[in-house]
Amino acid sequence: MTIPDLLSRSELFCELPAVVLNDIAGICREVKVSKGEVIFRIGDLSKDVFILAEGSVELGYGLISADESKPGTIREPGEFFGWGALAGEGNYRLINALAVQETRLIIVDGVELMNLLEGQPAAGFRFIRKLLAIILNRIVAMAAT
Repeated sequence: MTIPDLLSRSELFCELPAVVLNDIAGICREVKVSKGEVIFRIGDLSKDVFILAEGSVELGYGLISADESKPGTIREPGEFFGWGALAGEGNYRLINALAVQETRLIIVDGVELMNLLEGQPAAGFRFIRKLLAIILNRIVAMAAT
């Protein structure tokens, strides 16, 4: 699956036009992460947003393990995490992220993404509206566990 295809299936990017998805794909990079590898820790600089292509990632506040799966696990291709990077420079991670299995991630610089969307107001508005809905749903889901 190409990066634009994955973005088009992502909960965060699915409502954006193909031309915008292609622009976003141009600022993405792909990485492979081994099982048990830390992607980021609480207190790390929050620079990038991550989109799951394959594998799974555990998110948690305390000690997390690659051997267990919890409600905070990112499992579905297209799911994203690390959204704090979209708030601008100088933000820090508020959660830990660990690869639960061999994982492939698409990474996009949060500031670059927001700058790109700033030049396309209609797409940027759709993106922010979708982002807020996702964040709200995740907070409600976490509060219910």
